[in-house]
Amino acid sequence: GYVVPKIMYVPAERNFLSAVKHPEKLKGLPQSLYDFWIELERSQKDLSTNLKLPVGNVEFQFDKLNKISNIVGDDYKIRLSEASSGFQSLVPLYLVSRDLALSISKEKDTSRSELSSEEQKRLKSEIEKILSNDHLSDELKQAALELLPAKYQNGCFINIAEEIEQNLFPESQRDIFYKIIEFTNFTKGNQLILTTHSPYIINYLTLSIKGNSVWQKIKNSSNYDLLEKKLTSIVPELSCVSANDAIVYELTKEGEIIELSTYNGLPSDDNYLNNSLAETNDHFSDLLEIEEEA
Repeated sequence: GYVVPKIMYVPAERNFLSAVKHPEKLKGLPQSLYDFWIELERSQKDLSTNLKLPVGNVEFQFDKLNKISNIVGDDYKIRLSEASSGFQSLVPLYLVSRDLALSISKEKDTSRSELSSEEQKRLKSEIEKILSNDHLSDELKQAALELLPAKYQNGCFINIAEEIEQNLFPESQRDIFYKIIEFTNFTKGNQLILTTHSPYIINYLTLSIKGNSVWQKIKNSSNYDLLEKKLTSIVPELSCVSANDAIVYELTKEGEIIELSTYNGLPSDDNYLNNSLAETNDHFSDLLEIEEEA
């Protein structure tokens, strides 16, 4: 057999799943959102205790008996459906990404996760081909059928997430970004594909790439302990990315997709998001000049 990646698409509409009870019963739910809901539901059921979230100094709690998701602080507990939009967007992303990354890393067992609808179709087609092949003996058919599960073993994880920054403050964007990178680094072969409208995410990616090169340089340093502490306070080692493993594309307002240039392996500051911020600053300077002339 061969190993295929587990692919998970995390839609931007994920906060809908935090606010609505029994979304699986709604008619017309997009297939991508329904597939994500299946993984989210499993991720919640897999929790044996409260899970500390990377932002807000709070924990996530899933009441399995009543099937209620809660946010728990030091002296309060509220339902996720009543929490801020930031938590409603972050929690599903965090739970599913963590659960799938852990399952691939620790178990690598197809019985642990459901096949996607496309994988199910391929598996069903192959079973039908084996059973209908008159040139195979019953013994050979049985042997071929027993090999199929190994053929669809998930040995790595491709995480495709839309707008991880959704409804979050810049520091919270950083914390969830570093965690998603950490989950990707759990297993060799994992991949992460992000879409973003946030210039902060590009900046945090730059820190992850630069942090990786700095980690390599301090490992043999005589004052490693001190430097390690300083570096960890900026970007954890598990959240670092090699420059060779990162690539950034930008979508222009004309609808063109281009690869962003790099400088010493780092994403260029000359990108659409940063340029839009710079334009705002320029306009403010222009307003000051007009005010002076008045």
